[in-house]
Amino acid sequence: MASFGLVPCSFAQKKVYRSGAVWPELQAEYVFKTTSFFYFRNHYRHNLDNDFNQIREQGPLKHLERIQFRAGYEHIFGEHWSGGIAESYAVEPTRKIIFNEVYGRHLGNLGSFRLSERLSFEHIIRLHQNKLGRVRFRADLDHDLKIGKIITKPRISYDMFFNIDYELQENAVSDRNMDRSRLRFDVLLPINNFITITPYFTRQTDFFEVEPAYDENQVLVRLGGKQNHITPIYGLELRYVFFEGRTPFSRTIPSNRQ
Repeated sequence: MASFGLVPCSFAQKKVYRSGAVWPELQAEYVFKTTSFFYFRNHYRHNLDNDFNQIREQGPLKHLERIQFRAGYEHIFGEHWSGGIAESYAVEPTRKIIFNEVYGRHLGNLGSFRLSERLSFEHIIRLHQNKLGRVRFRADLDHDLKIGKIITKPRISYDMFFNIDYELQENAVSDRNMDRSRLRFDVLLPINNFITITPYFTRQTDFFEVEPAYDENQVLVRLGGKQNHITPIYGLELRYVFFEGRTPFSRTIPSNRQ
């Protein structure tokens, strides 16, 4: 039976602030008239923090930390429930990673706001390294906001990550609550019926347990304990939607659908 790995509690004793990252993203979707859809995503991560990255390239791509490709399908079961599968392949300067994911989503309301909850499990294959699992829970809260003739959609979301170490001994002790969190603010801006752009800002926090470090004279040079590594992420999503039959239609499911 898999156990959760030894990772830190979210109440870290020290905060480490990173310089930041830029994540542009392209996504194409094919939507059926049932509102179920296929999607393909191309994601780039540019790391601006030279104290943390392992990038040695020069030129316009010197900050490129990851290229990730993701393909998936989400099936709409009804007004409130959907589920999906996805495969992702990430390439970094020092490793390659495959993500196999299954997830479920619930859509409801909180007053005049839309509330979406998403629970997923990922089986992660890091080539030439140990495999691991990850459970993610995300909650989104959004609302339509009309600006002139354009209906925008401001949204706030919170994403929690919990790693599972398949090879951890069953008697290992862990006191951590989560391994990573992402607090995100974004605004969906429609260009037309097919194209939307979404600028966003994310505060990512990684929780670590750091061992104390000593110099050659056994003098303590770094305290051990729990740390929060905080990264500001600036992103922009560009999405294009292909509709079955080529004519755009509403992706809102009627409330009388079973």
